[in-house]
Amino acid sequence: MKISSTCFVLCFVALNLFSQVEQKNGYNLLDEYIENTIKKWHVPGIAVSIVKDNSVVYAKGFGVRNINENDKVNENTVFAIASNTKAFTANAMAILVDEKKVEWEDKVIKYIPEFRLYNEYVTNEITIRDLFSHRSGLKTFSGDLLWYGSNYNRQE
Repeated sequence: MKISSTCFVLCFVALNLFSQVEQKNGYNLLDEYIENTIKKWHVPGIAVSIVKDNSVVYAKGFGVRNINENDKVNENTVFAIASNTKAFTANAMAILVDEKKVEWEDKVIKYIPEFRLYNEYVTNEITIRDLFSHRSGLKTFSGDLLWYGSNYNRQE
């Protein structure tokens, strides 16, 4: 948990720093800041990406993937960040609600017609708010590890 939280905080601090130094020093100051931070917090490795105006303007890995090996982190290293994705997803959905592109009370099947749950009534009635409020009727962690150790690809 410490590493995931550290990465989350580091990303926001890095974005602030990036905006301050982008024009003046390029990325050298940002690289130095990240390297110092992972040492200070004892984080083995981190991948940082900054997207501006729908374009990746910075992507780089720092440190190692595993403390017992010397495999370096790069900009394509994937980390399990656990429940931090909930904050990103909720924030993205709130932006869509603010922009009036969706409503919290919209039915999920309005946007994902192939969405199915355990019975027809729940499938037809569950709202976006229900999903974000854990009111789906599914048990805790249902399907969370469906992808782990499987042969399913992203599409499946």
